[in-house]
Amino acid sequence: MPRAADLAASVSPVRDGPADATLNVGGECADEKPEPMRGDSAGVMERWTTVAVMRPTLDECDRLLEPLNDGERRVAMRLAELGDDWTVYVQPRLAHDVPDFVAVHPRHGVCAIEVKNWRYGKYRQNDDGSIDMMTDGAWRPTKEAPRYQAYRYRSTIFDHYFAGPDDPDRPTQVVRAVVVLPNHSTEQAERLLERHRVTPDELGVRVLGGDALHRAPEFIVQPGCPRPDPASIARLLRHLREADAVSELRSPIRLSEGARNIATNPSSARRRRVRGPAGCGKSFGLAARAARLAAEGKRVLVLTFNTTLANYLTTLMVARCRETGANPGLVTCSSFHAFCNRVVEDAATTGFRTDPPAGVDRWDASVAQAAAAFEAGFSRRFDAVLVDEGQDFTLEWWNLLRTHVVDPDGEMLLVADPTQDVYDKKAWTDEDRMLGAGFSGPWTELRGSYRMPADLIPLANAFARRHLDGQRLAAEVPPDHMDIAGLASATLRRWTNVGSRVELGPEIGHEVVRLLTANPDLNPNDVVFLCEHHEDGLAAVRVIEAAGYPVHHIFAARAGDRARRKRRFWPDAPGVKGCTVHSFKGWETPALVMGIDRDHESRRLAYVAMTRVKVPGFGRHAHLSIVNLDLSLADFQSTFEHWTVTRVPLWAPPRAEARVR
Repeated sequence: MPRAADLAASVSPVRDGPADATLNVGGECADEKPEPMRGDSAGVMERWTTVAVMRPTLDECDRLLEPLNDGERRVAMRLAELGDDWTVYVQPRLAHDVPDFVAVHPRHGVCAIEVKNWRYGKYRQNDDGSIDMMTDGAWRPTKEAPRYQAYRYRSTIFDHYFAGPDDPDRPTQVVRAVVVLPNHSTEQAERLLERHRVTPDELGVRVLGGDALHRAPEFIVQPGCPRPDPASIARLLRHLREADAVSELRSPIRLSEGARNIATNPSSARRRRVRGPAGCGKSFGLAARAARLAAEGKRVLVLTFNTTLANYLTTLMVARCRETGANPGLVTCSSFHAFCNRVVEDAATTGFRTDPPAGVDRWDASVAQAAAAFEAGFSRRFDAVLVDEGQDFTLEWWNLLRTHVVDPDGEMLLVADPTQDVYDKKAWTDEDRMLGAGFSGPWTELRGSYRMPADLIPLANAFARRHLDGQRLAAEVPPDHMDIAGLASATLRRWTNVGSRVELGPEIGHEVVRLLTANPDLNPNDVVFLCEHHEDGLAAVRVIEAAGYPVHHIFAARAGDRARRKRRFWPDAPGVKGCTVHSFKGWETPALVMGIDRDHESRRLAYVAMTRVKVPGFGRHAHLSIVNLDLSLADFQSTFEHWTVTRVPLWAPPRAEARVR
């Protein structure tokens, strides 16, 4: 049986030589994707046993969205020779990107690998870093920027999984990236990609040729690499494991009728709008719809306004992809502005440069620049665009997606809850305006809430009815709530009024400490506190940390630090979680301490916050504590603390079926 290295060498040897050297490669074009391996080579692939853990395995790689080309196959076989303490992921989804490989080791850290199966002498780099390819006897520009691609992979992995909230933006050597050109020597590859295309930081990415593959594992190991944080390695592995392009299925969940309607689109409508209260299954149905479309081989874009919510939707979507056998790499989950920023960035690398308009903030600027790039001819199309928390969007954003992003025959879905319109957009309440959004039918209405405990649903409705202006959607306790929640105990609730602004943040912190002290069985990791302003959050953090509890939070004094902390806010990180109400929209927790300020939007934010409480299951109590600065709400304290329902479902053992959402 031949070794993988021998097989790799037989596929496409590397030769140093002049630009017109003839090489035994699979094609003339950049990254041509050949047919999956057949014949003798395929037989070797099927019989060969890997040493490193490969996900998917080598003999499953022909089931990938894009089967490996010759160069990628050679790199895969060399990576498979790494020790069994390495795990190598093939084409995993990383936010907006799909790298060729990500190799992970508990001691040597992480290396993202971008492979270019470029034929030697067929490419050249210009002074501005752009790449030309020889086609039909002439040099023609390409959109390729491999060093920048790898730099972006490295930054994403570091920022999402390894960087602490206070760490600098530049990645450490724990996370690395390399570009491999298997049909070049390392010297030739370095000479070809010696200039940067977008940012000088991309020059920190190593460029290697095919000769470096014979030095495995040296070509992906960094000498002197510090020992990675085990929690960060575990977090990354969890994500990559979830995002396998080929993987076993999970047990499916049973969707509620409303969520099932979202998922199946029984009328095959091209434009749909669905609204319902918090916890009714909108996000579950949307994630299931994305998975169904991916199972049909369609490329799907899932968007939300909230940066942190995009991570939650990714988790839901991947789980649904496992049920359908769909490739989650076909689905991109992103915040709207992150998507616009990526459009602007990618457009610039391909010659469509746009300037930010004067006199607008960076958020509006990114949207305007994305629109300008599309108008100039840049294209970024998807078969379907699904928008969650649509009440946070504007009609102009929706029409940008409708005109430039979804395919002309593609599908669009908007799900919304006007009661949670905390940005006061009011984008979807005027039917005359909505005629310009492309909808032909009425709203699909959902009513039942499955997230909140049964006693909290009418209480949240009462708060909204008394204290919220504008459009409201009242949630209902659905008939099958007991099947889902199986909970006998009412929510444990507590209300505290404070008389001055300086008391609000510290009192929130003291309430978190009290909650943990009074309930020793409550895991600090399950406790969340929410407030409106960062200074209050920082005051609460100081109290909680002084009591000996670690806090993972997004609060900071400067805007740049806030944005970085938000990107690095991990709901599965150890310790108490601290967040603003805006950034916690769409998430849920069994134990919540929330502050109510007295600003214009404070009451609506308070409603959104209290609807984040979820049923903990197995007969346990949910916890909700309110620290209130708005004394005009003080008369609601009695209702809040003493509210009871006449019929609370008795707890029953969980059924064999999975939970309905």
